[in-house]
Amino acid sequence: MKKNLKIIFIICLVLGVALAALDLFANSQRGHLAELEAQQAARKKALGQIAAADVLGINPDEVEVPDEVTFTAMDNFVIAVNNASSLLWVGAIDLIIIGAGGFILSAWKKKQRDKGVKKLGSTNNVLGIVIALLALCLDLAIASPVFLTSSNFLNVFQQISINFVVAVGMTFVIISGGIDLSVGSNIALSGLLMGILMKNYHVPVFVTILSCILFSGVIGLVNGMLISFLSLPPFIATLGTMSIVRGAAYTVTAGQPIYTFPAGFTAVSGRVAGIPVWSTLIMLAVILLGWYILKYTRVGRFTYAVGGNESCAKLSGINLKKVKCFVYIVSGLCCGVAALLLSSRLDSAVPTNADGQEMDAIAAVVIGGTSMSGGEGSMIGTLIGILIIGIIANGLNLLGVAQGPQKMVKGLIIVVAVIIDVIRRRASQSSK
Repeated sequence: MKKNLKIIFIICLVLGVALAALDLFANSQRGHLAELEAQQAARKKALGQIAAADVLGINPDEVEVPDEVTFTAMDNFVIAVNNASSLLWVGAIDLIIIGAGGFILSAWKKKQRDKGVKKLGSTNNVLGIVIALLALCLDLAIASPVFLTSSNFLNVFQQISINFVVAVGMTFVIISGGIDLSVGSNIALSGLLMGILMKNYHVPVFVTILSCILFSGVIGLVNGMLISFLSLPPFIATLGTMSIVRGAAYTVTAGQPIYTFPAGFTAVSGRVAGIPVWSTLIMLAVILLGWYILKYTRVGRFTYAVGGNESCAKLSGINLKKVKCFVYIVSGLCCGVAALLLSSRLDSAVPTNADGQEMDAIAAVVIGGTSMSGGEGSMIGTLIGILIIGIIANGLNLLGVAQGPQKMVKGLIIVVAVIIDVIRRRASQSSK
């Protein structure tokens, strides 16, 4: 470990322990403060009785007035510390986790290098993301007593189900060196088509679901073809598709929502004994399939190769066009599944559904350690990133934070995650 980093981690540990000790000291003084406050209250009561006696013309000599209570500077400081107890514990826990986690992560990386692992990519940085998730959960547990309840956790898992599925497809895209800004529009249009087929044409639920998931895959294929065959930058191609598909979502129903879907459709997001069984199973199936494809299949290895160095991948005989089309088809199919989960949960489809969903998906993937430059990433990291984004959103809601600041927090998270990725890449290149 570099000397500067070691000093920073030691400072974090010392400050964390100091904050915790300060709060414990303040708690130990609560009895003394309670006595002072009781004496102060007794004096105020006695003075009030004297004032009342003067008004009523009664002799106040029998009223005993306690001595005046004086709060010292230390007493006022202890009161201020007690008032900020939750904030102190949040800071103490974060600093201790950063310090201890930094030493643990550095020791683990050193052990990996001793084993001959020369490159520690995002897949090997999962431990750091887990530490961040642990710190976040502890912070929210202190800030809100509702956070650790079972009902809240069930709500979190159902709320992240859509982002969960979308982020899996986004992981493929970003690892390949691309980006997909059309996911939110894709979800909205696919959900509306599901409603139209079931409500207007009475198409069976299973056929509707399968058809619309495949339709979302076609939108992904269009993105892939624009990027691979016409050599359009992924940002421009998917930005255009985003506007076109969102416009189509407003057009197919003239901007009107569709309500009340068949029971077989809404049952997908239903709960059994309070648990969203089908949503959970779908999420697990999607992420396990994505993990298997990335880790154990040839097209998964090709995805890493294309994102890592496109020229080398081409010289190695990899068909770049097929790989790019594949990753955007995967992203599109994931949007179709997300449309199913969202529409069944809301029992409605609206043209504005999933607005800004691309931001949540990109944030989850980047936080999970996937490099925006491509070539690095893992499904396990994405899974943890999704949990972090979902827990942050849930915590902000519990604390009563408005939607505007929440969007600012998500944007800040993306910027910080990208900055960390850039610094890590530069450090890796300079060490070669």
